[in-house]
Amino acid sequence: AHTKVDVRTGELLFFNYSTAYPYMHYGIVSPKGELVTYIDVPLPGPRLPHDMVFTENYSIVNDCPLFWDPDLLARDVYANRFHPDMPMRLGVIPRHGKTSDIVWFDCEPTFVLHWINAYEEGDEIVVDGYFQSDPAPYLPPDATIDERLFRYLDLHAMQSRPYRWRLNLKTGAVTEGLLSDTITEFGVINNAVAGKKYGVTYSAIPTEGWFTFDGVIRHEVETGREEVVRLPEGVFCSEAVFAPRVGATTEDDGYVMTYTIDVNADKSECVIYDARRMSEGPVARVELPERISSGTHAWWDDRSTSLLS
Repeated sequence: AHTKVDVRTGELLFFNYSTAYPYMHYGIVSPKGELVTYIDVPLPGPRLPHDMVFTENYSIVNDCPLFWDPDLLARDVYANRFHPDMPMRLGVIPRHGKTSDIVWFDCEPTFVLHWINAYEEGDEIVVDGYFQSDPAPYLPPDATIDERLFRYLDLHAMQSRPYRWRLNLKTGAVTEGLLSDTITEFGVINNAVAGKKYGVTYSAIPTEGWFTFDGVIRHEVETGREEVVRLPEGVFCSEAVFAPRVGATTEDDGYVMTYTIDVNADKSECVIYDARRMSEGPVARVELPERISSGTHAWWDDRSTSLLS
């Protein structure tokens, strides 16, 4: 689902997956639009990867133990099943490497919907994302239609929290654990530090029981300090984006922007916060001509440096 752009090189990194062997491929498109790398990533069977992450020299793909039930899939029925007895595997690929270069690391079983960032530190690759403690929440026989519809969308039920994996390329060891006890997802960073050591992520706060967001949290990944912005009842937001201030010299010198959807007033705004002082409230609000739907993903593209210009 998610491609990645390295703003330093202009490369587009991507993966795709299917129900046919080898089940996954990994590739790179150059800034000129040329496919310069495309390799097989053989998996044990069909999988459901949703996101990837990269460092300056490596790309990381995943093989999570939440995937289509093989017996049902053989009958052309697509039903998710979580296999807690299987590890989640992270595949580390040199950016322009070959299939034979892929190194796999076994981790605690989970499903990762979105990654935050990754970087190299000595012999290790540090990977941050959101660990789901319960990727397939239990549904009672009398579950309502809403509970069934949101089974794989209610991030509170799945208990999604910021998490860190350390992959040692020299020893093959994995060290992993929570970065925070706060239930969040859809984290964004300053795109300039993607693939590099970083300090701050801005995550969406999910609404319990629904697939909407009712706030944004600034999380300092090294100190654990968190700053929370909650929206009024009946107001929801999109995934945030980080826009660096012109002339910025630090990672968090900029603005956090999100679209808000006020279902009571039937209106939407673009709300802008100082990224370093979000709890002080918005520094600007722009009312949109129409109320927009509650959405998920967003992207900041600086017009002066846009890869599309």
